Amino acid sequence: MRFRLSFVWLTGLALGGACAGHGTKPGATAASDTNDSIPAAGATAAPNTGGVVTEDAGVVPAEPPAGASLPEVRVESVGMHIGGMPNDPASKEPFARALTKQFPELRGCYRLLEEPKSGTFGVDLHIPRGGGKPRVEQPRTALRGDAFRDCVVRAFQNTEFEKTKLPIVISYSVKFSVGQ
Repeated sequence: MRFRLSFVWLTGLALGGACAGHGTKPGATAASDTNDSIPAAGATAAPNTGGVVTEDAGVVPAEPPAGASLPEVRVESVGMHIGGMPNDPASKEPFARALTKQFPELRGCYRLLEEPKSGTFGVDLHIPRGGGKPRVEQPRTALRGDAFRDCVVRAFQNTEFEKTKLPIVISYSVKFSVGQ
């Protein structure tokens, strides 16, 4: 896996990496692409792997550095626990919807990893009464890179939650998957 990932990463660099159409399916524009992955040079995008799909799910806010390319990267929710509330799908849905909107920003953080590979990232989100942006605590991951960690925390801090009656704490994790 490590050799294959390095080969894909280096192949993307050798082929010019950040070219027109980066992050889009052939024939699609960034604004119309709703896939949760960023294809590497010469790769095709994989189908969505779960979660709520939003209209802007294919847009990555940050451009890669000149000559850099990303392997195919998917972000998916792998765990959510709502403190003091039911943890049924209906209770989780509004929170999942807000968090899924951050997937493009989270995918953009991937390029900041020190060692590109698959892995999970978890946080505790303290959502104030009335909703809005959360306070992020206890970031946890085995993926390395201070810039990556800061970027992911910032993406979670930018989440806009719907109005709530009480303050809520959510323990939430996403998985970054590379390749097929």
